Amino acid sequence: FESLTNRYSRRFTRIVIAIALAAGVVWTALGQPGRGLKAFTSVLIVACPCALALAAPFTLGTAQRLLSRRGVFLRNSQVVETMAEINAVAFDKTGTLTESGGTSVSLSEPLSEPEAAIFATLCAHSVHPHARQLAAALHQPPHRPELAGFEEVPGSGMRARLPDGSWVLAGSRSWLLHHQVQVAAPDAPRGSLIFLALQGRPRGHAIIQHALRPEVATLFRELAPHHDIALLSGDHARDRDRFSSLLGDGRRVHFNLSPHDKLAHVRHLQTSGKRVMMVGDGLNDAGALRQGDVGVAVVEGVGRFSPASDVILDASRVPALARILDFTRRAVRVVRAGFVISGAYNVVGVAIAAAGVLSPLICAILMPLSSATVVAVAVGATHLAARRA
Repeated sequence: FESLTNRYSRRFTRIVIAIALAAGVVWTALGQPGRGLKAFTSVLIVACPCALALAAPFTLGTAQRLLSRRGVFLRNSQVVETMAEINAVAFDKTGTLTESGGTSVSLSEPLSEPEAAIFATLCAHSVHPHARQLAAALHQPPHRPELAGFEEVPGSGMRARLPDGSWVLAGSRSWLLHHQVQVAAPDAPRGSLIFLALQGRPRGHAIIQHALRPEVATLFRELAPHHDIALLSGDHARDRDRFSSLLGDGRRVHFNLSPHDKLAHVRHLQTSGKRVMMVGDGLNDAGALRQGDVGVAVVEGVGRFSPASDVILDASRVPALARILDFTRRAVRVVRAGFVISGAYNVVGVAIAAAGVLSPLICAILMPLSSATVVAVAVGATHLAARRA
């Protein structure tokens, strides 16, 4: 809309000047120079490019403000226009379609109190939902052990150095194997796994089981008529059947993806002609969030760190995502209605002014009135669209 407005505003200026000159010349040639001067002046005054220029920013700005009241924070108002064009939505699973409040954490082996304190301190440094859930389950002690050299590799795990120079590790099985810690793969895991190692020795693993956010099935049904839906998860495929039944097509469910795999999948959707919204949380999704036409970072607390994204979405608003997209499409229609109103005013106003029947004073009243009308329609219709959506 910004480029459209700028393009037509330049044409508008040239057209108005041409009409004003033509009206003045024609009436003067017809022997009415006074009427010609009046027509020339009235056309220049009554023509209002402001009404055209105000339609988009007032509508999209109002939409951005209304969304922020509901826990949906946009990078800028132009994101509303991009969201209205989305026809494919890719979801991460953990922390996006699952909720932290319904998570259970269990350990395959008991940890001593000092060991639990070390792993809790390590996991507390991460922003990944799994790590934060494990840290909370281990009950961080008031006096944390000293750890140095914290490092986190998205999609793999984290590590830090103990005072004796050895490593404490938490992450995937491949992460521990990379550090020469031999870990056996568990049989039929019942949830997401975080493998633990201390001083070069394996210390079992944490089993994290997730509950779906309420209304996820309803969200998929609401999105399905207008959007292609895909699940892009870095977790094990133990939940494949559940999500395949929710989406109705197992081919759109992808597990065991690295952060690079997620980015590549979003790029593949875009090359097939889709406008893609990536919805995820955590560092594992940062590349895919940036690659998507719209990146939505889902956060449990909007004041916390989130990866680079176009939208920060309060986690409680995930089930409303289809209605949010519906609202953006309604807002775009409001912008187009503002263009129509502005165009109709200018066509009628300039035609009457060119006829030499409007005084410059009346034109001076009509010109700001048209801008006020477009602004009132933009703000009022956007509020109405929000209520309907």
